[in-house]
Amino acid sequence: MTNKGRADLSDGVENMTFVKSRTRVSPVWPGLALSICLILIAQPARAARVQSPNTQEPPGVFVSVEWLVEHVEDSLLVVIHVGTTTAETSGEFIPGARFLNFQEIVRVRDGLIVEMPTVDQLLEPLETAGVSDEAVVILYGSPAHLPARAYVTLDYLGLADRVAVLDGGLEAWKSAGLPLAETPAQGPRGLLTPRVRNDVLVSADWVEERLDNPFMTLIDSRPEGEYTGRVPVRVGARAGHIPGARNVYWEDLLVAPENPVLRDLQDVRSRFQDPGADSNAIVVNYCWVGMRASYTYLVAKHLGYATRLYDGSWNEWNRDDSLPAVTGSFPR
Repeated sequence: MTNKGRADLSDGVENMTFVKSRTRVSPVWPGLALSICLILIAQPARAARVQSPNTQEPPGVFVSVEWLVEHVEDSLLVVIHVGTTTAETSGEFIPGARFLNFQEIVRVRDGLIVEMPTVDQLLEPLETAGVSDEAVVILYGSPAHLPARAYVTLDYLGLADRVAVLDGGLEAWKSAGLPLAETPAQGPRGLLTPRVRNDVLVSADWVEERLDNPFMTLIDSRPEGEYTGRVPVRVGARAGHIPGARNVYWEDLLVAPENPVLRDLQDVRSRFQDPGADSNAIVVNYCWVGMRASYTYLVAKHLGYATRLYDGSWNEWNRDDSLPAVTGSFPR
């Protein structure tokens, strides 16, 4: 697009920083022979539709349970259960899935929680979970914003074209009657060459400079009460939202919290179009700390928008009295 207003929003989609060059290795799915046999016995119709056992990339931002069943034996596939420490002992995992402790891919910085760590801090947990340059990574976890946050992290590191989130997560897997493992799988460490993208995360200054730019669509992913300021988030914190932001509560994009499958695509698309997002828009997502906004970031990418995450979110914005804020149900 040649419009200057749109150009001013962009950080350069092709602007990447190559952090380091590392030897590459292909991950494998150890110990899956028995579980895949169980899957194929239980789901013969799905097994018959296998077309490309060596698929190198997922078909999009989301993959279905059916897609995962059809590709579970792909040699480059790495499935990762993203959760908190309690999830590691839950006793319910997709067979062959590795475990990634969500708390290892976020940091506290300047009093702000859930901030993106440095690249060096990210390498250890991600490589331990099997992420590598060649891996095709499928993320799942509960709540749905946990794997979404991991997706944002991998997008930031330049891996989004080889990463997807399992739509519906473990709940959808269980609903399909597929087998479970009691413990996460152990496997070889990946070797990852980060290619840091400069068009994934934005700062408060970046947002403030573009508040009047019609090509930026601000999405506030919090509940309506937090958006309007009616429900206080924290004692002493300013209430309300960033001027111009529209409220798209992240859980409203799901069929139900207990069935965390993305709603009908047309329904979801309308929830972004109503706030003014169109093909020319850059969709900037925020919430309180950047977690719930990770899911709307994920969905915005699924819909084909250029999208960003304001990682500091309202937790940062409300602290600076020089930054404008609006209360009530109207954007401005």
